[in-house]
Amino acid sequence: MTHTDFYARTTALPLLQGIAAEHILRMQERGALRIVSMEPEEGDIIVAGQHCKTLTMLMDGTLNCTTRGDGWTLEEEMHAPAIIEEEALWSLSQTYHHTYRPTCDGHLLVIDRAHVMNTLMNNDVFRINLLTRMSTRIERNHMQVMRCQSMEDTVQKILRFVQDISATQVMPKRLYIKMTTLAHILGETRLRISGALHRMQQVGKASLSREQITIYQY
Repeated sequence: MTHTDFYARTTALPLLQGIAAEHILRMQERGALRIVSMEPEEGDIIVAGQHCKTLTMLMDGTLNCTTRGDGWTLEEEMHAPAIIEEEALWSLSQTYHHTYRPTCDGHLLVIDRAHVMNTLMNNDVFRINLLTRMSTRIERNHMQVMRCQSMEDTVQKILRFVQDISATQVMPKRLYIKMTTLAHILGETRLRISGALHRMQQVGKASLSREQITIYQY
């Protein structure tokens, strides 16, 4: 891969857009920034609860993202270009909340945590990209809370729950859960949950099978 190709591929990623070529190539030469191949046969590449030591970005390919809670499991996909839980890098726990597994061959761009903190955080373009992503996420969460305050419909409660536990915006999402468990989480009766899910199925927002709900749209 030529320097030009390497620079084009790395700066296509959200946090690295606009960073000068010499800065990217200098990181590569130091070994602080590297491209890692991934394939489905290797299984989970990041596991929930694992300590975050790198800034990891999906350059190409697709990841299965699994989130587990008390009595439920959510599966969704992450498509390139994407960043894998960048908040884990500087949060108090510094651990991942989801498990990721490749579903096809692809590549990850990995940057050591020390280099992110000591070098990239001193780069104005990187800081602007980071603040833009953080601001967008805060705004999205705020809008979700505002909508949640006024909602009474059981269908909206189900969709909001799925949104809250999701790691991506990609559809469809597969939620493995019993109706009684979902009813308990949402403070509803099983009958109301069943009725809401069947209404969602009738309008094409969801499909139902035994202890599985597939969400196609919010």
